[in-house]
Amino acid sequence: MLFTLIRFLLGMEQPGRRPVERVSTAVPAIPGTQPAKVLWVIDGDSVLVRMADFEVRIRLDSIDCPEDGQQWGDIAKYGLMKLISRRTVLVEQFGADRHGRTLGTLYVYNKAKGQYVNVNERMVLLGHAWVYRQYYAHLPRARQDALNRMERWASSRKVGLWGRPDPIPPWEWRR
Repeated sequence: MLFTLIRFLLGMEQPGRRPVERVSTAVPAIPGTQPAKVLWVIDGDSVLVRMADFEVRIRLDSIDCPEDGQQWGDIAKYGLMKLISRRTVLVEQFGADRHGRTLGTLYVYNKAKGQYVNVNERMVLLGHAWVYRQYYAHLPRARQDALNRMERWASSRKVGLWGRPDPIPPWEWRR
């Protein structure tokens, strides 16, 4: 009871209200990234996050997942939800797309491995996304090569959407 009163007096807790989870302001573990709390997974390659005091729509950079209504679209969305829903992620920003969304690479901490995992790469490796080569020239060559290797690996082993007969890339499906 005493601790609850102290927390209330310090503004950390309000009676009848759930404490608001704040985005960590600790120094990110990866240079050039900012911490963000995942609020909503929109689809396989788009999320809504809280960065500082702002809600920001993030479009996962350099990958393209099947769309809503397209075969594997719901599964790709669920795959991203399993990786990052309600978690704190690190965001590496690359500007904005034509729809005003922030382009970014997300990193999520894997406690079992004790390191951050590149979510964009993981989506490709799990067979939930294609590498979006038309929009990855800004990445260092090593990261482009890594994405290409992951896509070849997933495709050759029929992982995820590659196990379907004739998977259609989203940019073709949108036409």
